[in-house]
Amino acid sequence: MSQEFENRKNELLNDVREVLKEAETLYKSAVDDGSAEAQELKSKLKDQLDNAKVKYASLEATVADKAKETAKQADVLVHEKPYQALGIAAAAGLLLGVLLTRK
Repeated sequence: MSQEFENRKNELLNDVREVLKEAETLYKSAVDDGSAEAQELKSKLKDQLDNAKVKYASLEATVADKAKETAKQADVLVHEKPYQALGIAAAAGLLLGVLLTRK
């Protein structure tokens, strides 16, 4: 389950990273017709793009920190109560087996 979470998290972060790169490329290739309105719009776009990059970096760091903290808590719990963890894993495996073998 945690591997699936990690894969989905990484896919999402990569997708967001690609969107930001494409937006930046689009911004750089935008034609500036010299009008004050176009320059103002381009300036706003640049500010929003920079803001999105900062928020993305913050989100990426937060997600990584939360994932590490959750993994540490799970590790501590398994070490403190190994038999309960084994029982829960066995029950989850049994439930998954039953669900997969149903017709």
